[in-house]
Amino acid sequence: MYQSVTEEEISKRLNRFQNKLTAHEVDGALIVQKTDLYYLSGTDQDAHLWVPASGQPILMVRKSMDRAMEDAAIEQIVPLNSLSQIPEYIQGHGGVKGSGRIGLEMDVLPVNRYLIYKRLFPGKEMVDVSSLIRETRMIKSAYEISCVTDAALMADNTYEKIPGFLREAETEIDLTYRIEAFYRSQGHPGVVPTRGFNHEALYGQIMSGERAATPSNSAGPTGGKGLGPFFSRGAARERIRQNEPILVDYAANFNGYISDLTRIFSIGTLNETLTRAHEVALRIQDTLSQEGGPGIRAETLYDLALKIVKEAELSSGFMGYPDPVPFVGHGVGLELDELPIIGRGSNTILVEGMVIAVEPKFVFPGQGTVGIENTFVVTKTGMKKLNRFPDAIFEVEAI
Repeated sequence: MYQSVTEEEISKRLNRFQNKLTAHEVDGALIVQKTDLYYLSGTDQDAHLWVPASGQPILMVRKSMDRAMEDAAIEQIVPLNSLSQIPEYIQGHGGVKGSGRIGLEMDVLPVNRYLIYKRLFPGKEMVDVSSLIRETRMIKSAYEISCVTDAALMADNTYEKIPGFLREAETEIDLTYRIEAFYRSQGHPGVVPTRGFNHEALYGQIMSGERAATPSNSAGPTGGKGLGPFFSRGAARERIRQNEPILVDYAANFNGYISDLTRIFSIGTLNETLTRAHEVALRIQDTLSQEGGPGIRAETLYDLALKIVKEAELSSGFMGYPDPVPFVGHGVGLELDELPIIGRGSNTILVEGMVIAVEPKFVFPGQGTVGIENTFVVTKTGMKKLNRFPDAIFEVEAI
């Protein structure tokens, strides 16, 4: 059941973001990206949210004003008929005070829109605040953790159905629509928002056998053959065969919050190389969850994963082949690719309230991919796994 974000929740988020604006000497931020807008206002309508470094924000709505009034937990909501009205509204709401520095989400903002804002605010300095809002969103509230927990339950319930779907499905794409239909019946909106440029996501990826080792433009460790050069990753129209790994990496989405989950299935048994690598992936996951917790540096966990892989003599193909990605985990929340990154060069110190998907995987050219992914929440005492579906390779009896 959908639950609106409370005014208290939105107020706390705004306060944390405003503290960061103040610390970085930014007078205010103009928020337009849909996910950030929802996070700070409670609505995803076509709107601009002005967040001053101090004081109350103002939501300027292009469409739909009625829905924004219904959904948003913001006191000041006004109609916006033209972008040229933005400076007027902000001026009437206290104006740009201080040094005249205006924050924008420059990691996602189109250049043409940036140029419009430059013209609307002559003499003002435009600065990038994307890292500030991503850092604000990195620490989840009790409400957000409850949503991710419900998303994890949605994923678990769906994965319990997959063995039955596998007995009916003939191709990878056949399996996708069975899983996606069940996800939709559970309230999944059908999209998994990402922040990365040119990295669309619907539910996730399904791939089997040697096709799971096909290189692609995926931002993650796995590829897949896909449906063609217009969408060259994930499920293909190829048949699912016996005794090959079937990777299902399908994220759940509940109330906008994501739980990322990967499991390996097979019709029949897998060879020793694949089963051993999967056991090493489980060892990495369990070690990182035991060693992780408040005060631990993210790169320390990544280095620990590399150590286990090296000792197991499985460095080739770890986290992708031939182009491995330099991480073994990532934050999740309203977007699939949130902070923190458990990877090379990540100086982030884990704190209570972070939600992280840990995903050690191994790619074997000509054979396929094995590995695991679960969503964890950082608590006072360590990392708590939210998913409950068994981690082991799930073998379906060959027909």
